[in-house]
Amino acid sequence: MLLVKIIKNIFNEKLKYFGTSQCKVSVLIPAYNHELYVEETVRSIWDQNYQNFEIVAVDDASGDDTFAILEGLRKISPIPMRVYKNEVNRGPAFTLNRAASMASGDLFIPFSSDDLFLPGRIERQVDILKNNSDLYILYCNGHGLDDSTNTRKGVCHTPHAIELLQKDAKDVYLYLITHKNCIFVHTSMIRRSLFEAVGGYDETMLAEDWSLNVKIFRYLSALPDKHHAFCDEPVFEYRVHAAQNSRNDKRQLESKWRMIERYTPDHLKLQASNNIILGHLDAPWCRLTDTERAEQLIKLVRFHASLGEWSSVLRLCSRYVRLYPDNEDLRFLKTAAENHVHSNTDAAPH
Repeated sequence: MLLVKIIKNIFNEKLKYFGTSQCKVSVLIPAYNHELYVEETVRSIWDQNYQNFEIVAVDDASGDDTFAILEGLRKISPIPMRVYKNEVNRGPAFTLNRAASMASGDLFIPFSSDDLFLPGRIERQVDILKNNSDLYILYCNGHGLDDSTNTRKGVCHTPHAIELLQKDAKDVYLYLITHKNCIFVHTSMIRRSLFEAVGGYDETMLAEDWSLNVKIFRYLSALPDKHHAFCDEPVFEYRVHAAQNSRNDKRQLESKWRMIERYTPDHLKLQASNNIILGHLDAPWCRLTDTERAEQLIKLVRFHASLGEWSSVLRLCSRYVRLYPDNEDLRFLKTAAENHVHSNTDAAPH
């Protein structure tokens, strides 16, 4: 895999157009109830110094004026722009796949209808991919954008995520199936051939970006001649506002459970559930009520029991029964775990 410092050197070279040989780029936008933001998003994409690119926007049956705004923008767009609308709400994964199927570009940028491109993004990312034929996906960085103050707020990829993205594809894949996602797909430019090879987005998942990352790094792990790379340069602004689904604890946990159940191999499910689910429940930012937290803990305990990990069941129950002494499910599971652990101990050879 190319080193970040090499990528930076390429970024710092004088950028150039490729004339009629420019790779065509398709910006894929799934739009849903973003009438307040979508025009600013589209205009930030228009404001690029690259020539050969298009916007493919699909409205996911919004209940506001998002589609009408997109249609109005399409009519005055200085670049090719196509707008479609789902008849019923299908979710971002389906909507992104639909946009990809209608795109004509060789390179994809999956995006959103409330975030912003930074100037020069397309040209810089194309320059790197065009000069490195073994690269199939390029991740970059971005800034958070506080919607209430319109000021920048940190970066998308933390030092931990940057360190991860400099590792081999196998190491990234192993991390993503045992820890929560920390890699922003919206910073990436993906070769169409890679997107199609992994089957696009998994439409059964709520965490569409996470599952796409897993599929990409699983695929790259098996192909030593195809690589990913990271460049620590900002290419977009990620809007942080109250309406985002990513800030809903219950939805986050549901998406995390689905990821573990579908993508984590059985022998890693214990590790993954502790890192991802228990890590979420213990986090200071978790806003679940006591009842909701207890429900998730019981689900986690039952999950460990289904794996036959009775020692883990006992540790969890012993820890949390003190916090929820009146919870009969926890007390019952603790007793069952004690019986399993003790019976296994008695049966062990001395």
